[in-house]
Amino acid sequence: MKIPPRDGPPSSGGATGPPSSRSGGPVSTRLPSSPQSARGPVPSSPQIVGRSITDQIETVLAQFLSPAVRKSVIDCGIRQAKVDPLYAREGDLRRLLVEVKRGVKLFVRDQAQLDRCITELGELDHAAPAPREITIEVRNEEDVLRARSAGRELCIEHLVSDVLQTKIVTAISELGRNIVRYAGSGQIVVRSLTSPMRAIEIIAQDHGPGISNLQEILSGKYRSRHGMGAGLRGTKALMDAFDVKTAPGAGTTVTVRKYLG
Repeated sequence: MKIPPRDGPPSSGGATGPPSSRSGGPVSTRLPSSPQSARGPVPSSPQIVGRSITDQIETVLAQFLSPAVRKSVIDCGIRQAKVDPLYAREGDLRRLLVEVKRGVKLFVRDQAQLDRCITELGELDHAAPAPREITIEVRNEEDVLRARSAGRELCIEHLVSDVLQTKIVTAISELGRNIVRYAGSGQIVVRSLTSPMRAIEIIAQDHGPGISNLQEILSGKYRSRHGMGAGLRGTKALMDAFDVKTAPGAGTTVTVRKYLG
């Protein structure tokens, strides 16, 4: 939907009759065929969200929330996302949906219902970035920095808040440095997920000696001079999902996720 061009300025001299009545000669009164031919190209307008998107959100929420609660969730989302509900761009829409999903989680207690609601809200964002992944081979500290940059890049694409972005990048640093210190080499995969919930997933994999005392490390009882236990425990605390697969001599794979709402 484009914003129609404004009317042109009034003619000078105050005359109100047709041009031919003022000039005395034949003057064509045919209007220009398009605004472009009269005043040059019309700049493209922002995507209009307006009532259409809030109506769509309300239609989804009507399956799960009472009228008063869903109005509160939408109004609060608009305030938190700092979105003008009449004129919003794609990025504004995505921020609004993130805030609405956050509000929904406070009121929908049944997990199956919540998952369905979040999925249906996500389908309203037709311009959301497609899922993708970036793989970084890790052998030294410079590679760890490259992995951090990859994580930050995906976070920016998906409009991740600064707070969550910091947690994601910190987790990448911890896992990358563990690879360099204890395995010598490995790889980090950073990827965006859109189903069943939006998330950034990090997979750190190596073919090093493995971890023989994983439970002791995660319990906080183990201390090493390099701080390996603190790195894994810290990563677990930062993330929403945490999984480790390891065995002596078989390497280690750590998979973590941070959900984006």
